[in-house]
Amino acid sequence: MSVITFIAYGTRGDVQPAIALGQALSRQGHTVRILAGANFADWIQQHGLIPLPTQIDMQALMAGEGGRDWVEKGHNPVMQMRIMGQLLDKHGMQIASDAWDACQGSDLIVSSFTSDVYAVGMAEKLGIAHVSAPLQPTLFTTKNGRVLLNAPLPNRISWINYFFGKLFIETAAWSLYGDIANRTRTELLGLPAQTRAENRADRQKMTIIHGYSPHVVPHPEDWPDNFHTAGYWFLDENEQWQPPGNLLDFLGAGSPPVAIGFGSMTGRNPQKMNEIVLEAVQMSGQRAILLSGWAGLGEMQLPKSVLQLPAAPHSWLFPQMAAVVHHGGAGTTAAGLRAGIPSILVPHFADQPFWGQRIAALGVGPKPVMRPKLTAHKLADAIDTAVSNQTMRQNAAALGKKIRAEDGIGMAVALIEKQL
Repeated sequence: MSVITFIAYGTRGDVQPAIALGQALSRQGHTVRILAGANFADWIQQHGLIPLPTQIDMQALMAGEGGRDWVEKGHNPVMQMRIMGQLLDKHGMQIASDAWDACQGSDLIVSSFTSDVYAVGMAEKLGIAHVSAPLQPTLFTTKNGRVLLNAPLPNRISWINYFFGKLFIETAAWSLYGDIANRTRTELLGLPAQTRAENRADRQKMTIIHGYSPHVVPHPEDWPDNFHTAGYWFLDENEQWQPPGNLLDFLGAGSPPVAIGFGSMTGRNPQKMNEIVLEAVQMSGQRAILLSGWAGLGEMQLPKSVLQLPAAPHSWLFPQMAAVVHHGGAGTTAAGLRAGIPSILVPHFADQPFWGQRIAALGVGPKPVMRPKLTAHKLADAIDTAVSNQTMRQNAAALGKKIRAEDGIGMAVALIEKQL
């Protein structure tokens, strides 16, 4: 069978779907290798896949100055591009060099937004197949504002969206990764440099398999036939996880709580976020579970109505919650939707505002509150809406049922195997 290499740089929410898809491909007899942050190596290996060596530690990167700046200022698109550019200036060539080493001996490369631009050159040099598997809409334009990131008319089909995408969305990947891609081509691969148009043309030829549900983001009619929307790729770890006694006691002691966590989002003032969240919970009158994440949410004196939990599989925890508050990462968004409960999003940067917008448009959560604008009052109001609005709760339950009926992994595996 074939050797398949995933380039899955990112936070846990980026790596987890790659593991789920990788496991399914492994069961088909393929050898699956995953290049992700060094901090994920043991986790990848625990699931029977091969972690590939890298000098990049994503948790350390997000805890550093650049990562904290990104979390604090990334809500501003101009600042986001500037900070990402600075991070890539520092780490980009190491990332690409590790990826090139990882791809040796592969029959197929699976990349995504953070690696597509330079991965096309690696596939070209090796003469192998290449698939893109993004967890958010690919950076090619469409008239459909429900699909286009930062669309000016997000709930309409319009040429305005299309031309906006041409000017700003399709150019974004090259603006960030173009220099790395050409340095990779000339310094590592022995290939000539490309123009932005040449790289875009190469990427548009890829088979692109989106790892989200068409019930959440509809597949646009103006995308080419090699672009697909498969459904989510969930990794269920319930069987390997034993809930601690204090969690079981807390769940049994009252009404379903609200889960609150911001995953890999760090920031410069975690104490302030702790204070906002705790005050909001108390104002709402709800019980809550605080998932500490990389920022240490809940590391303070807590009332009996609030429990801090280092981590828990979302597939186990979320179905038992009244609602979930989170940062809007693609993976956490997917888990909340599958659980069939309302989601409250506090986006920080990147694709998170897009997911917040989709949650609100689908009627399965209140309007998102961007992190810099978050107050205890706004969060308390959002929690109250999510818990008490019966129409919203019915919408969330119905959408969850549709998502649970999908086989996103099966469709993605079939599409990938066609390329081998």
